[in-house]
Amino acid sequence: MATIQETLDAANDFRNKVNENKKIQKLLKRWSPLIHFETMNDEVKLSLDITGGEIATVNDGHIGDADLVITFPDSDELHDMFSGRMNPTQKYLNGDIRVLGHQADVIKLDTITMILWPEL
Repeated sequence: MATIQETLDAANDFRNKVNENKKIQKLLKRWSPLIHFETMNDEVKLSLDITGGEIATVNDGHIGDADLVITFPDSDELHDMFSGRMNPTQKYLNGDIRVLGHQADVIKLDTITMILWPEL
C-alpha cells in the first residue's frame, strides 16, 4: 500500500503538472471547487483546492466543506491516479471509485486527467 506521504507527494506532483499546463489552466479559470480524496478504509484523506485557474493547495486531511468527495478502494489506486498510472474515468464507470458531487464537476475533473494523460 502507498503511504500517506507517497500519496501526498504524488498529489503535489499532479498539482504541479496541472498548474504548468496552459490548456488545463484555461479550463480551470472559472472553476473553484474544494475536492476531498479518500480511501474506503480512511487510511488516506487529502484535500485539493482549485482557485483562479490552478490547484492552489493539496493538504493532508479533509479541510473545509467539499464540493466533490472522491473515494478510492485503497491508497495504491489513489496514488496511481495522481501518478498517471491509472485511468480514473474507467474506474469510475466500473463503480470502483465513488464520487459524491455535481456531475459537471466530475466531468471537468475527468477532462483534466484526459488532457494530462491522453494515452490512458
